[in-house]
Amino acid sequence: MNPDVTNKSFIFNEKIDVQCINDLYGNDYIYLEEVFGTVLGEYGTLVENIFQQYASHNIPGLKAAVHKIKPIFGFVGLLSMQHQCQQFEDNCQPSSPFDMLVNNYNALRHNLIASKLLIEEEKRKLELFNSQ
Repeated sequence: MNPDVTNKSFIFNEKIDVQCINDLYGNDYIYLEEVFGTVLGEYGTLVENIFQQYASHNIPGLKAAVHKIKPIFGFVGLLSMQHQCQQFEDNCQPSSPFDMLVNNYNALRHNLIASKLLIEEEKRKLELFNSQ
């Protein structure tokens, strides 16, 4: 371990749960940079699956797609997104009319796009932080 890196403190975006990050990674910002990169590497495929399931009005598939992306938000401390995914999953009942999901889906879609941008920005910040 490089003591210079572990003694510095990284400032996360306010949407990231710092306690969660500290519990998972401590001050290992190099590993955290890798985690953010891994999440980004899978993010596009996972989100595209959600969009496809919604477009095809496949409620069970949509529920499964949201369930599959949910854990990655915990890896990067976006617990509010993890919670939103859980709520959306809970609303994806086969007996529910598809129209009942539209507003929640639009909010989720917006936040999925915004979360990707946030994760990308945090990864860039971590790369800069770790290079110093």
